[in-house]
Amino acid sequence: MRITKKQIAVITVLNIVIAGLIAAIVLLRAPRLAEGIGGTEPDDGGTVVVAPPHEKLRDAQKGKVKEISHETQLMGSGDESVIFTFNGGGVTYIFGNAVVPDYDFDSSGGFLCRIGSDGKILGFTYFDGKLCAAGVVEGGFCAATVSGAGTDDEKSMLYAVGDDGTTDRLSTVEGTVVDVMPVGSKKMAVIAAIGEGTLKLTEFTRAGGGWALGSSTRISNALKLQYFDCYILNEEYIISARAFSIPRYDAIVFYTFKAGGDAVPHYYGGNDESMLRPYAVLPYDNGYMAVCDKNGEAAIVTVDYGFKSFRRDMLGFKFTDGSLTELNGKYYACFVGADGGITYELDKQLNRKTVSAISGTRLGGVVNMDNPLYVCTTDSAVTIKDGGDISVVLDIKDCAISRVIKTGYNEMLIVMTAKGGDALSAPIGGADVYAISVKL
Repeated sequence: MRITKKQIAVITVLNIVIAGLIAAIVLLRAPRLAEGIGGTEPDDGGTVVVAPPHEKLRDAQKGKVKEISHETQLMGSGDESVIFTFNGGGVTYIFGNAVVPDYDFDSSGGFLCRIGSDGKILGFTYFDGKLCAAGVVEGGFCAATVSGAGTDDEKSMLYAVGDDGTTDRLSTVEGTVVDVMPVGSKKMAVIAAIGEGTLKLTEFTRAGGGWALGSSTRISNALKLQYFDCYILNEEYIISARAFSIPRYDAIVFYTFKAGGDAVPHYYGGNDESMLRPYAVLPYDNGYMAVCDKNGEAAIVTVDYGFKSFRRDMLGFKFTDGSLTELNGKYYACFVGADGGITYELDKQLNRKTVSAISGTRLGGVVNMDNPLYVCTTDSAVTIKDGGDISVVLDIKDCAISRVIKTGYNEMLIVMTAKGGDALSAPIGGADVYAISVKL
C-alpha cells in the first residue's frame, strides 16, 4: 500500500510529539545540579527538588545557645584543620587546610579565610599545596606550603600574603617550613625541618616592597630533632628542640647562633636515668622553662639564659601530653593524662600553685578580662572559668582550640576545629572549623 504525502506528514508530526514527550520525562527524572554545592533529591511525591546555591561569603549564624552570640562555620565534607590564627584591624585571619574541594573550599590544600568582627566571611584565598606554617611579618603575612613531604625532594613554597588576602610567590626553601617569625620591622626568619635530624633557619630582608634572601644557618644532628620554638636574644637566635633516639636517648637541646654562623648546642637530659622528654618550651624572666617527662614522671625543667644552670622539679604523677602558656607575666603549665588535666600557675619566680577550678580539663587558652579566664576542653565540652563565679560549659565535641582572642568587654572569640555538639551547627564532614563569639 502506497502512503500518501499527507499520511507521511501526519506520521512525522506524531514521531516528533512522541520524541518530545520522552525527552521531557527523562529531563524531569534526571538529577540537576544547582549552581554551587547541591543537587536534587525527589521528595515523597516524586517531585525533583533543586538545592539552592551555597553562599560562601555569608553572614554569621546566630549561636545555638545563649552564651554564643554568633557562629561562623567553615565547612567541607572532609576534616578541616587550622594552622595559624591572627586577629587585627577588626578582621580574623584563619589559615588552614581542607581535604576536599567542596562547600566553602574551591580546592583541597591550604586556604586563608578572612572574617569580619561581626562574623561575616569576607573572602577566601587558596594556596597551591598543603599549608605547613604561617606567621605575621612586615606587610601582612608569610605562608608556606609543602610538597614531596617525606621524600628527597621535600620542599616548601613561601607566599607573601597581604591583609586583603592577595598573594605573591616569594621563594622555595628546602624541607618543610615549621615556623615563620618577624625579626624587627624589615626582616623575617623562616625555619624548616629537613628530614628527621636537620633544621635550617633562613633570613629574608624587606626591600622595595618585596623580600630578598639573606643569611642562613643549617643545624644537623645524628639524633632526631623535633622543633619547638625560636627566640631572639642580644641579636642571637635560640632554637629549642627535642633531640632523641628512642629508646636510648631523649633530651632538650637549645641551639644558639647568629644567622650565617655555626650553631652551638646546649643539651639537658640524655641516656638511661637522664632521659628527659620535653613537650613544650617557653622563655620566662630568668631563662627558659619546659614541661617534661622524666622516666614517666611529670617535671618542670628550667635553664638560665646563659645555659649555665639547670633545675628539675619533679611533680610525682604520670601524664601523656603537656603545654605552656603565658599571660601578663604568669605562666601556665598543663599536664594531660588519662584522667584529664592538671594546670599550674607559676609567677616570675616560678612559685607554683594548682588552678583547681579547671582540674580535669586541658587548657586551651588564657585570656585577660578583669581576671584571667581559662578556656579548657574535654572530649565532650568547652569550659570557660575564672576560678570564681564565672563558669560557662558549652556542649562541643572533640574540640581543638587554635586561638582565644579578647574582642570586647566580657566577650571573646574562640577559633577551633570540632566535630559538633549541641552548642554548634552540625559539621558537614568529620570536623569543621568554627569561629564563635562568646559573651559572659
